[in-house]
Amino acid sequence: MQRRPSRNLAAVFLTLGGLYVGEIGVPSVANALHEPDHRFTVSGYVRNKEGKPIGDARVHVRDLRDHKIEGVTTYTNGAGYYKAVLHLHNDNAGDTIQVTAVEEKLGIEEVKAVRAEFNPSDLKSDRQVTVNIGPVPEREASAGAEYWQYLAGGALIAGAIGAVVWSRHRKAKAKAKRRGKKR
Repeated sequence: MQRRPSRNLAAVFLTLGGLYVGEIGVPSVANALHEPDHRFTVSGYVRNKEGKPIGDARVHVRDLRDHKIEGVTTYTNGAGYYKAVLHLHNDNAGDTIQVTAVEEKLGIEEVKAVRAEFNPSDLKSDRQVTVNIGPVPEREASAGAEYWQYLAGGALIAGAIGAVVWSRHRKAKAKAKRRGKKR
């Protein structure tokens, strides 16, 4: 007689798998509940005064104008990252969104406000904003400088390759010209 796995075991497996999928950023069931034009994603990092990430901080996100919209509470992961999805409509464009981060053990409570900026006629693009709480580490603050360094390095490399190609082209042209004179 062959034993079949129980349905309870399958249910536990699927539940845990769904929780894991939600953690790694793959769209979860909650994200699938609303069309892209009704989702407004607020995400970012929560850091302490030294710029270190704060794990397990409570982050509450809400629309300050439209009190019919239910606020969302989430928690940061070990890297201090959080993500909350509000159910906003086209008439919520421009509303003030409040983000509150609280970590009782460290005595941190910080509030930031941003505008829900999106184009109501664009029904396909993701509607999102990044709100970081606490200081931005130096590496992130100088990310623009790193961009220009890569751009300058790329221009130097392209110039060097161009010079080599131009030099070889001139040599080949001169060689062909000398061959033509010998005839």
